[in-house]
Amino acid sequence: MQGKLKRCLIIVFYSVLFSPTLALGSNELFFEFEQAKTFESKLELANTLLNNSTTTNKQKAEIYISLADLSFKKNDYTNAINYFKALERITDKKFLPDQHFRAIKMQGVIFYYQGHFQKAIFEYSRAMHIANQEFKKIEQANLLSNIGLSYFQMGNMELTLKHYLDAKELYQAVGSKQDQSDILLNIAGVYIRLSRYDRALIIYKEVLGVYQLLNDESGIAQVYNNMGVAYYETNKYDFALHYYQLALRFYISANNDNKLSTQYNNLATVNLILNNVSTAYEQAQLALDYAKKISNHSLELAALHTLAQIQFMQGDLAQAKVNNSRSTLLAKKYDNERLLIDGLAIKSLIQAGSGEYVDAIVSNKHFADEQKRLRSQAIVKGLALLQNEFKATQLNQEIEQLKQERQVQSLKMSQRNQSTVFVFLVLILLGTLGVAIYRRNSEKRAKQQLAEQVEQRTIELQNVAKELRKANEVKSQFLANISHEIRTPLTAILGQADDLMKGLYKPEQLQSELQVIHRQGEHLKSLINDVLDLSKIEANRLELNASRFDFVQLVTDIHNMFISQANSKGLKLILNNNISEHFYTQLDAIRIKQILINLYANALKFTAQGSITLVLDRTDHGIVCVVKDTGIGMNNEQLKLIFEYFKQADNSISRRFGGTGLGLSLSQQLATMMGGYISVKSEYKKGSQFSFYVPCTELPVESIELPHETTAFNKKSLSGKVLLAEDHDDNRRLISRYLRSLGLDVIVVENGEQAVEVCLKEYPDLVLLDIQMPVMDGIKALQLLKECAYQQPIFALTANVMSHEIDHYLALGFTDYLSKPIDKELFYNALAKYLKLDATKQSEIKNVDISDLVQSFKQSFTVERSKIARHAEQNDFDNLKKDAHRLLGAAKMFGVIDVSEAANDLEKGLQRKDVHQINVLTNKLLSVLLKYER
Repeated sequence: MQGKLKRCLIIVFYSVLFSPTLALGSNELFFEFEQAKTFESKLELANTLLNNSTTTNKQKAEIYISLADLSFKKNDYTNAINYFKALERITDKKFLPDQHFRAIKMQGVIFYYQGHFQKAIFEYSRAMHIANQEFKKIEQANLLSNIGLSYFQMGNMELTLKHYLDAKELYQAVGSKQDQSDILLNIAGVYIRLSRYDRALIIYKEVLGVYQLLNDESGIAQVYNNMGVAYYETNKYDFALHYYQLALRFYISANNDNKLSTQYNNLATVNLILNNVSTAYEQAQLALDYAKKISNHSLELAALHTLAQIQFMQGDLAQAKVNNSRSTLLAKKYDNERLLIDGLAIKSLIQAGSGEYVDAIVSNKHFADEQKRLRSQAIVKGLALLQNEFKATQLNQEIEQLKQERQVQSLKMSQRNQSTVFVFLVLILLGTLGVAIYRRNSEKRAKQQLAEQVEQRTIELQNVAKELRKANEVKSQFLANISHEIRTPLTAILGQADDLMKGLYKPEQLQSELQVIHRQGEHLKSLINDVLDLSKIEANRLELNASRFDFVQLVTDIHNMFISQANSKGLKLILNNNISEHFYTQLDAIRIKQILINLYANALKFTAQGSITLVLDRTDHGIVCVVKDTGIGMNNEQLKLIFEYFKQADNSISRRFGGTGLGLSLSQQLATMMGGYISVKSEYKKGSQFSFYVPCTELPVESIELPHETTAFNKKSLSGKVLLAEDHDDNRRLISRYLRSLGLDVIVVENGEQAVEVCLKEYPDLVLLDIQMPVMDGIKALQLLKECAYQQPIFALTANVMSHEIDHYLALGFTDYLSKPIDKELFYNALAKYLKLDATKQSEIKNVDISDLVQSFKQSFTVERSKIARHAEQNDFDNLKKDAHRLLGAAKMFGVIDVSEAANDLEKGLQRKDVHQINVLTNKLLSVLLKYER
């Protein structure tokens, strides 16, 4: 077998060395790339060229442009944006500046097509900065139009119109007739949102004539679509249907998935109103299919919203509820306030149709309130925008018109004979009097409008000031609460520690006093974790780690956890399990536990007598946990604040019961991240009921891998041969010592190339590959071993343990992974799955002495510091990154925390490529290393 694998490795080596593709020069390969007809052939040649050291950066840039454009045409937005990012990295303002500018701008375009409008605005703004510096007026106008279109999709009409008007001014100076018509088309869209349909239709008809002269079929289709929108909003549905169908014909011929999704959704909306329900359903389904095809969540949101309405009309209430819930979640995620409010109306109808009349009335009231608020905001903003745009222009036109009339009257008067002088003088006097009266009335109206604007602005400022005062009150309340919560355990910790230092306790009392300190410390840690979790959620950095577990067992454990506390308060604790003895599923068990503990703890905190009941039920799509208590309850005003940050029902709550007001807000955020929600019902002085719903599916028992029973100090030794590939000397010595303590034979190598060679020669029972190694890294070594049919388990040994990194390693073909620093229990359990047990020996993994290795590692800091300083001086960031990663992994292994933190900061700083920041972080790491040399 080993001889066969050796031959395989030799064949692979010589086939690569003498490949006819690699034998060609880069110029010949580049010519073949340009002539290639299919995307697949281009991609294959591109990979060869990009890995060829003789390929110039200019050629690489042209390769990235070609691949990006082809991916964009295929609606493969993920690869398209990756290619444009690669193009941005190898170009700058001096080298291929036009391609550099286009790479940034196109990232914005792709984000727009994906429905990520805020990201699109960010990329457009980066491109605008370059266009402003290079005085590219037409590009400035194009970017302003694109930014306005993104704000339009987000529903911010004020910023939309501002950018459109700025673009219009530039197009009038440097743009073509087509450009000027395009921006008018966009401005008309704003008028539709402001309910100025008559003005919008006038602009559309003017623009349509220009597009027809230019024979611009795409522009004509866009006008038809927008005219359909205008007629739809004015309840002329037959006209709307006609123009939507005209636009659809062009988009079908152009095969434009983005526009097809929009058009089919428009048609479905009109047909639903015209009671063509079956046709509307087919068109809404097509709109949803096209939106999913191009991964545009904004279009998917619109299609789901329409589909929910149609399914309600068809009587399919269950599916209508599902689609409306999905639509609402997307509307919240992408800040679509209009569809979010419309979703409330549909929700109330579905609830009424399902017999949930009380909930339906509540939802309908919520919808009416939001609709009134949105309409009021739209009227105020619309008036302000239109007045600002037209007031100065109208007044100037009136004054100019009056001047022209006056000049005409003067000329006529001079040309008349003496016999008509008196008549004309009378007429002029009358005209002047009329003008004076007219102007006086105009000034009066203008002053009145100005007074109304001032009054409106004053009200707005008062509202803003009121909101700021409320925000300041929230901050003050939170600071007071968190200060109280932190000082309480700190007082106990510091007091107990001071008494212990003074020797005020007898030896037999020490254990109980230390338990007090430990308990208060755990309380402090939970407070800090709540604040940090909320910060991570807000920064979109909190990751869910799904695992398979028994939901019923988890709930039972939490119930048992609170029994003693309930008994001490004289409360009855009840668990009603209405599903089954076991329910295995795959979720983030830690976050589920965090939510349920919070709900249980709140019920226990606010209940003085009576009972607390946890009801466990299942639905068609998941599980519902209901926590009921007989506590103090809440009124309607308090319920509105229950899930807001840093707020409890009122200030007296925190004084009487404690707490920061973070728990329920954090729990709601976590539930939303898992696709669920938390709802509450409460009656003042009678109790509360919190319902936690999470979507999940039940897994068959046989698919669950139950944990092996192992003890901490009495494990069976393992037998077999293990290969360890690790580039750091001290890490190699430490891990190999652990492996030998388990009874294993260990082969140690320094890089991936040696690992492949030894594996094909010795064929060990298990392989541990470090990911980042010199000569050949762990990923390339894995790929080469797989090509040579190596079948033994291969583990990724890495300090990169983020969930997306682990998923990436497993997708590449690694059997499993082990994280650094080594967790002895996890280390043993992972290896025990794939290696044989030796029942005759016992492992002493807990007693491995590594003090000599820690000392050796610290002694290596002198050499490491010299390498880092040299690479930093030469601006050799690649080697500097390797230095930081090598130190980070080893420092974690040996528990040298300050070194691992400094190395981690430098590694992250190198990814951002900020030279100044890299120098600061490098000096910080050098200072930490120097501390250990003294």
